[in-house]
Amino acid sequence: MKRHNPTIWTLAAAAVLGLSSCSKDEGIGGPGSGEVSQAVIAAFEARYPGATNVTWRVSGDYAIANFKSSAATYAATAGESNAWFENLNGEWTMTETGIAFTDLPQAVQEGFNASKYGTPAEGEASEWTLTGKVDKLERKDVMQPTADGKAVVVYVIGVCGTTADGLATTMDLYFSAEGILVNEVADATDNGYEDQLPQQPAASIEQYLQTNIIAKGGRVIEIDLEYSGTEVEAILGNRKVELFFDASQNWIYTKTDYYRSDLNGTVPANIVAAMKTSEYYTDDRRVDDIEKVETNAANGNRTWWVFELETRWDDVEVYVDDSGLIERPQIDMGESGGLPAGGDIESFINQKYPGARIVERDYDDGFLEVEIIHENIKKELTFNGRNEWIRTEWEVRLRELPEAVTQAVSREGYRFDDDEADFVETSSQSYYEVEVRKDRGEYKLRIDPQGKILHTMRD
Repeated sequence: MKRHNPTIWTLAAAAVLGLSSCSKDEGIGGPGSGEVSQAVIAAFEARYPGATNVTWRVSGDYAIANFKSSAATYAATAGESNAWFENLNGEWTMTETGIAFTDLPQAVQEGFNASKYGTPAEGEASEWTLTGKVDKLERKDVMQPTADGKAVVVYVIGVCGTTADGLATTMDLYFSAEGILVNEVADATDNGYEDQLPQQPAASIEQYLQTNIIAKGGRVIEIDLEYSGTEVEAILGNRKVELFFDASQNWIYTKTDYYRSDLNGTVPANIVAAMKTSEYYTDDRRVDDIEKVETNAANGNRTWWVFELETRWDDVEVYVDDSGLIERPQIDMGESGGLPAGGDIESFINQKYPGARIVERDYDDGFLEVEIIHENIKKELTFNGRNEWIRTEWEVRLRELPEAVTQAVSREGYRFDDDEADFVETSSQSYYEVEVRKDRGEYKLRIDPQGKILHTMRD
């Protein structure tokens, strides 16, 4: 995250509070005065005795302390902390502390190293590199509040890598204390985790979570209230669980993560057998991710499984239910398609693809994927953690390819290996992706509409 220079914090505090120094005892006033309240000061000193280098700023309803914790509170190597308190009543809500990777719980280090972002398999090169960003994020537990401010703790690890389009990207990885990867955010907004402040769910959603998560021994990690609904991340049975509720607080779906090791006994045998009939399945080692999806009555009370399989070119999602292999099901999430708050993405879609109908949205590897129907064509848009558009992709038949593209394939001695291609739009270029053969080799080509071959990938 963005590290705040203590001098800048002091100047900011002086500007807001009218201070001539950065003493934690100055700039104290009543709630709403633009100054830090007495209630906040008392709560801070009770929670962080021995804190040093304390400076304050006020942002909206919150007073935020930037400080250095005592070694008794955190590991001696811990960096500076930012703690958020409600200025009206002094209630603590969140604290972020920079720590060293070696100070992470062993389970978190092991979880990271076992993930695709961590230590690569022997003989393979890593696609991701640590950025040095490692933070401990503590948030008020809104589901099981206590007088001592019980916290939900996650650890954030920053990595950087390159997307399939060759774009450099950073990824914030959120791990639970057990080492479970509970969230991924690509190119996250650098706002000091302000978007991670705990949110209180509606009463009906809270009751649903109490019954279906808390009472079953699980816990809620994050609640994200959007204008189109409420998204919840939870841990249940040592698995990540994602739930979504619409704007009227109706439960829509639950998605539960499974692992490759679950193929032998945990995932139903008939589901595994059906998955293995897919043309994209080669062996269990190529099964990347597994997800179980359960939906509400409005979506037919359907349950299906999603398997992400590695192929020679891309990761392909395969869908299975008790009937066998199925086409990708669509979840009815309402008129907005469950898009994030603010309407930025919806406005972008309306401008770029007038008349488009939003079908579904999902998160995959830190990116938001939005499926639309535009001009009777199903298109998939990808956005990063800042809600910035990355790309749009849709399938085209070979007969729909521009003549310049087909001529480029023939001119270079290739022949098509599939009867479909993909068209990709990005902010910097547009191109077709086609699978071809030459001699005994298999290739994927990226060709612009004028017939220029931009990139060649060999299997």
